[in-house]
Amino acid sequence: MLRGEELKSWTRMNATMTETWWRSQKQSLKFSTRWVRMRHQRQQYRVRLPKDKKGKAKSKVYENASFSSKKMSAQIGRTWPSILDLDRQTSTTSMGETEMTSLAVWTCWKKATLGALMEALSKANLRSTVDDLKKEYPDIHSPADDFPLAQCQNSLKSYFKTRLSYLHPLAWNEGFTMKIEDIFTTVDLVTQTQRGGNIERQALPSTVDALTARPDCPQPRRILIQGNAGIGKTTEVSKLAFDWAEGRSPILEKYDLVFPIALRKVGESQSLTECIFDQLLPEDVPFKESDLETYLKGNDRVLIILDGFDEWAGHEGHDVTKLLTGKILRDCCLLVTTRPSHAPQLQSLMCPDTRVEITGFSQDNIRTYVHKFFKGDEAKCKALVSKMDSSLIPTGVLATPILLLLTCMMWNEKQDLVLGGRICPLYDELISFIIRRHCARNNIASDQGIPEALLCAEALAFNGLLKKSLVFNQEDIAKYCGEDSLQELVSLGILHRQESPSRLNPSDQFSFSHKTMQEYFAGLYFAKKLQDETDQNPLLNTYLRTAQNVRDLENVVIFACAKLGSKAGLILAHLVKIYQEEVEHLSDPFSDWLPHRHIEDDLYSKCRATGNEEKVLSRSELDFFCYQAYLEIALLCFYESSCFSQFENIFLTKGVIQFSNVGPRVYNAFAHALNKIPPQSLRNLKSLWLVNTTQCLVNPVIDYLKMMNLSELNLRSACLGGHDPNTAPCARLSQQLLYLTTLRKLVLSFNHLVCSDLLVLLPSLKTLVNLEELYLSGNEFAGCGKNISELPCFLRSLKVLKVYDCQLSLEDVLQTVAAMVQYCPKMKVFNYSANRIGPGGDKKVEDALKCLEL
Repeated sequence: MLRGEELKSWTRMNATMTETWWRSQKQSLKFSTRWVRMRHQRQQYRVRLPKDKKGKAKSKVYENASFSSKKMSAQIGRTWPSILDLDRQTSTTSMGETEMTSLAVWTCWKKATLGALMEALSKANLRSTVDDLKKEYPDIHSPADDFPLAQCQNSLKSYFKTRLSYLHPLAWNEGFTMKIEDIFTTVDLVTQTQRGGNIERQALPSTVDALTARPDCPQPRRILIQGNAGIGKTTEVSKLAFDWAEGRSPILEKYDLVFPIALRKVGESQSLTECIFDQLLPEDVPFKESDLETYLKGNDRVLIILDGFDEWAGHEGHDVTKLLTGKILRDCCLLVTTRPSHAPQLQSLMCPDTRVEITGFSQDNIRTYVHKFFKGDEAKCKALVSKMDSSLIPTGVLATPILLLLTCMMWNEKQDLVLGGRICPLYDELISFIIRRHCARNNIASDQGIPEALLCAEALAFNGLLKKSLVFNQEDIAKYCGEDSLQELVSLGILHRQESPSRLNPSDQFSFSHKTMQEYFAGLYFAKKLQDETDQNPLLNTYLRTAQNVRDLENVVIFACAKLGSKAGLILAHLVKIYQEEVEHLSDPFSDWLPHRHIEDDLYSKCRATGNEEKVLSRSELDFFCYQAYLEIALLCFYESSCFSQFENIFLTKGVIQFSNVGPRVYNAFAHALNKIPPQSLRNLKSLWLVNTTQCLVNPVIDYLKMMNLSELNLRSACLGGHDPNTAPCARLSQQLLYLTTLRKLVLSFNHLVCSDLLVLLPSLKTLVNLEELYLSGNEFAGCGKNISELPCFLRSLKVLKVYDCQLSLEDVLQTVAAMVQYCPKMKVFNYSANRIGPGGDKKVEDALKCLEL
């Protein structure tokens, strides 16, 4: 047994090895916790890092092993040789049994301690230090090094290359596949960055770029991707995993492993590693779930993707919840996709450092997709693109990839397909297409049980939306569908069957293939119900009693109006009634408020998607939101039904129309409505606001300006610039301004206008002799001082001129000031701030303006 001095020597020996290393690394090594628990094989270690009075870790590390010094000395025997002597032994021939045992014990202890220490360093994100230790001690390794990484990588890559190389875009037809490389087309992506109370949006080239460093986030590790149903979230995830497997992205090379997990397949009691084994790995991999779990801990070279948060029935205490909240695997990079409806909940759980929105296909990418789909059949491709350009593409309907795919499939079968700008006829054609394919595939007649099944789908869809249900169990289905009708709907692909993730209630669950598909069938049901009733008012007052009810069922109402057509007057009159009682008064404060403030960036469209406007908007913003959302729905009801008899009772009663942050579908409907309104009614329109668009959508509307008797035209942030000035919006606007002789206020700020655009607009601007306010701020007019200075000579009634942030030089500004002083005695406001006037420039401008009472 060890004597007193020998026991002290053993205790000092415990710290000798780690103390030497710690002293050399103490400047670079920091731990956030005082204790670090470490595991090596079957031995447990608890390393204590003592702290001095200032709270900093001291230079020594003390090891309290699961076997104490006394237990070890008992195993060794009566004597304990010097640790230095043992460590310097080069041969064991002269050593006795006790000395050999001592050396063996020391060697195991040394390896265990270093291995455990290296594991702890990995968890502390000190990978470079671990790599240095491995070079110095090549025979030492941490438990994670035992993991067969290469075999795991090969298994994943093989799975991704075979299973993810083909897309299964139709939930109802697993047999229909498309090779991802042949059809994949980039969707538009936008990053969202919080800046104080505002959200900045910037275009993103690809999903992979969300994983790269940004000035505000040098190491993105928690990425939230949101997008509407069918917008391409799962396809983006599949392409990312496929590119990693193929080694096509330098950005993805920093990840040793990528795990895309479909949350709708996650079981209620499954652990995270069980999900990975269940969904992604073959049964014969040479490692166990526990091995993978050990490898993932503290590993920052792993990307975990959770696809479809909105499809997961969250469970408190589940590994997925722990992963989202950062309670496990904090070092792994996490990417999660969801629909907008679940984005607020997901954001509160995961606190993302990066947020990305998938906005769908741009107009150019729609054409690209069509060309890829019809590769080898140029005639069909050109015919469809031509038809789309004249009707569908401007509406924005085909920005959703699933609808574009179905349109291509229908066109491939039937080239005389009628494609207009309305969405309801597109769904009519789609259902006919699905039925034809189903009947041909099964060699049956279209009247064999299908009409009855469709009626069941309508009742199920409508009553489900009233209860806000998108997923149905067997009990829900049984209320509206018999077993034969249910099987027919599943075979058609109208209903999608999926196993319940609950092991306690393992019955099947059902959902419509797309939420808009459910809304379409619900609209058919509502339209038929209205037609069947002799007195429709009780029905309307039951389901559409308030403006909020209309918003909750907006697509149902729009589809119902489309199906009723000229008979939709009763719904439209009811919408007018609600407008007059609840909505009209909300516009009263806008005349003073809206010119100075509007709902920031994409907040309007986001609130429209999520329905959480009351949580994020101020009182005045909420009024504007409710007012415009209602007008948007009403406009689409008029448009889809082609019934405009009640249009003036909503849109022209106050002589003001305003839309902010709305999409192409609304602008297309608005232009169509203007074409249907009698010219004398349009003369009652005095103020028109079409502001804050992400692309140039106002072109169709501009052509109708000459029919209006406007005193105010606001086209702020309408993307008028950046086009061919001779053929694009500026040229069209210039032609129309010639007719607006009563115009008093014109806003063209923040339109990316350049000097060539200004030159196109200048002749018509000079004709607006009654103009009192002109806003040109936020454009790129460097060197345009002479052109701007020509305006005051013609616009002698000007009271307000704003040209701030236009990249004007001091000379440019002074030229404009000189013309104002000479020709505009009524001038009250001249804003030239944020231009390039240099030091002392303000003083010179102020001196030049002394003649005016500003």
